[in-house]
Amino acid sequence: MLLIKNGIIVTHKEIFNANILINKGKILKITKEEPKADIIINAEGKLVLPGIVDPHVHFRQPGLSSENWESGSKSAIAGGVTTVLDMPNNNPPTTTLERLLEKKALINNTKPPLVNYGLHFGVTENNLEEIEKVVGKRNPLAASAKIFMASSTLGLLIKDIKIIGKVIEKARIVSIHAEDEEIIEKFSDMPTHNLKRPKIAAISAINKLIQFINKGKIYILHITSIEEAEAASPFYKEATPHHLFLNEELLNKIGNYAKVNPPLRSEEDRKSLWIALKKGLIDCIGSDHAPHLKEEKEKENAPSGMPGVETSLPLMMNAALKKEISLEKVVELMCYNPAKIFGIKGKGVIEVGADGDIIIVDKNLEKKVTADDLHYKCKWTPYEGMLLKGWPIITIIEGEIAYKEGEFFPIKGKEVIYEN
Repeated sequence: MLLIKNGIIVTHKEIFNANILINKGKILKITKEEPKADIIINAEGKLVLPGIVDPHVHFRQPGLSSENWESGSKSAIAGGVTTVLDMPNNNPPTTTLERLLEKKALINNTKPPLVNYGLHFGVTENNLEEIEKVVGKRNPLAASAKIFMASSTLGLLIKDIKIIGKVIEKARIVSIHAEDEEIIEKFSDMPTHNLKRPKIAAISAINKLIQFINKGKIYILHITSIEEAEAASPFYKEATPHHLFLNEELLNKIGNYAKVNPPLRSEEDRKSLWIALKKGLIDCIGSDHAPHLKEEKEKENAPSGMPGVETSLPLMMNAALKKEISLEKVVELMCYNPAKIFGIKGKGVIEVGADGDIIIVDKNLEKKVTADDLHYKCKWTPYEGMLLKGWPIITIIEGEIAYKEGEFFPIKGKEVIYEN
């Protein structure tokens, strides 16, 4: 048994002082008493949160070299993330049941520590039968069906709105990269990446999806402005830390390292995204951790994407400790809502019977972000030099300490279980 005592527990509803007893991977008691335990963690003065559920990562395996499940897991766990949902644009892409099972086998053979995981399933123009088998509304094997309405790394581009409609009807939930490829093509001669993929491309793609409001569950990935959030009001909506904390001026400072899809927007748009979040128009924070190696980013025609899974929680904690957002809201956006929306059993909450995925955050720990301290394979971060307060110091996965103050332990997370 493991006991976390004297901590300040933060849930999506409330903040209170109590002790947490975990037995056989599950939360057994939340109590003011101090029950006996084999391992005792004194969390006095520290914040105790559910493990972060990151619904949007690209750990790149199989087929790509800019990340793997070993480095990705370490980065996640050190960042307080206990569960990730990985995207399907690998090489080969995860678009058949056979490839899904092969990817799971690869992940399960990863040297621990291994983060808990689920997988999104890629949509092609002709895999509707596979979608029904893998991510249908009963007994799903994947978190969602993922649609790219615009070109991105290893594409999987779907332009046909009729195919999109059929997928929405068949799948338990559909995660959509909403940018209108036709508009992007019209802007292809613009001089910079952010001008090639303007905000109107995102709004246009969202407007095309409105006709499917009553057909199924839709999750719009990486919203970048309040206009998009308002247009997507009938759907679930995600924002990323990089769209909340960075703007397009970074392109002038670090060039292609700041290239991402959808692009970083203006400072006005960045501020508007915070307004949307505070108005309750954003449901989840997903890191969209999409690393590329330095040699890839140094090329003139560099791929889009940046790392972020290890810094997403410190960024949000820093904002909360500055009173820009409540601690409860951070837990709602990063723990409770992702687990609820994707139907992940036992995650995102601190309650009796839930999985013992817990993180301990030192609200007084302040340090600068530096790539040397992070665990990404790509060895860079767009937040280099940013001073943040509120870092995770202990990560517990199903009652076992996976990370403590810089040291990793060989704990093996599991594939998540989906509720219908």
